[in-house]
Amino acid sequence: MSQVSSRSIGVDTTGDRHYACRRMIVGPWVNQPEEYEGYNGFVGWAGIARTRAGRWLLTFTSGLWHATLPWTEEIRRDPECRARFEAWHALGLPDMYAPRGGRAHIMHSDDEGLTWSKPTTLVDTDSDDRHPGILELADGSLMCTFFSSRFPHCSVARYMLSRDGGESWSEPIGLPGSPPHAGFGNGPAITLRDGTVVWATRGAFDPDQPHDCIGVMRSRDHARTFELAATIKADRHLSEPTIVEVADQVLTMAIRREGDFCYSQDGGLSWEHTASTGWGIYDPHLVMAPNGVLALFHGSYLKEGGIHVLLSPDGGRTWHGPGSDAGVVYGYSVDPGVYGYCHPMLLPDGTVYLVYLHTGGHAPADARSEAIWGLRVSVHDDAGGIDILPAAGSPADRGREITDASLMYGGDPELGNLP
Repeated sequence: MSQVSSRSIGVDTTGDRHYACRRMIVGPWVNQPEEYEGYNGFVGWAGIARTRAGRWLLTFTSGLWHATLPWTEEIRRDPECRARFEAWHALGLPDMYAPRGGRAHIMHSDDEGLTWSKPTTLVDTDSDDRHPGILELADGSLMCTFFSSRFPHCSVARYMLSRDGGESWSEPIGLPGSPPHAGFGNGPAITLRDGTVVWATRGAFDPDQPHDCIGVMRSRDHARTFELAATIKADRHLSEPTIVEVADQVLTMAIRREGDFCYSQDGGLSWEHTASTGWGIYDPHLVMAPNGVLALFHGSYLKEGGIHVLLSPDGGRTWHGPGSDAGVVYGYSVDPGVYGYCHPMLLPDGTVYLVYLHTGGHAPADARSEAIWGLRVSVHDDAGGIDILPAAGSPADRGREITDASLMYGGDPELGNLP
């Protein structure tokens, strides 16, 4: 296995500017989804995409908690389902009737994120439909990836296709050959320069492996069919993969939680797997900026949450951050006071627009008052820092500043910061 290196460059000087530059897109009294049985205010797990025509598409999940798996009296009577529910109930999951679990929504903007349409239902299966993300394919059609979950331990990767710009969608399609428990992913597929669609998900792709692996799927027919091209394994669970094409057929992948990196020279057919970096990242997202800098947006276990970004000048072999705490590598702060799950989108001017949820929604009060924010970031040409920029419609965009910033009151049991 090859090694990944890090360098301390610059300092973290963003301060509180993110408070004035971020804009609430969905939240209390703002663009609320329709009421339904099982909805209690939670919104999150957002994705965002910009079509070649310039339309922005925002997708997200709603429900009553951090996860909203279907919950009925019939499900309650199943001992295994009840045991799983009780474990989550101890963390804050309300005991509420949710016959179909959470659902996914979509909204759009035609003025660069200044105004948004009201959310409409994107998909509502009989399971919790989570982490929707949209990709525009080479033929102009849209692909929406998501996963559906049920008690006690069922999670299935699915996708839908739209041939009319998102006005209508196909029925959900499963991945051929995908294992029963697969799809806990955090982002959409990607399209390579030759039009190939590459999609990585987590799952038991190797029956002889006791840990979840990463399965890399490829499609050469605009997502009509997929094949399993490669499996990435380790001596531990691998989850939440993100992929980017840094050059023609040259791909970089980052994986939660130990900061594994993988590299492909043939469009994802084969992979070189590095040793773990131990950087403690979750929800990683890779974006290649036009200036040649590769950005890795992520949440940080080592910094107790928040959104941070590591920068690489060489396609992901060397990573820059603002410094270290006793040798701990971490990225430049984007919004350090939130949960840490985001989704970035590259804009035509080379800046990056991020959408992200406020808290993890573990505490019932946090779930009821959840919000989705938008924020813009520029990446320095020397991979030595970032600038926080106003999102359209934010206080800073309207000429106002926020000086008395509120803190995040949520938390996560894995981070050890639940109230």
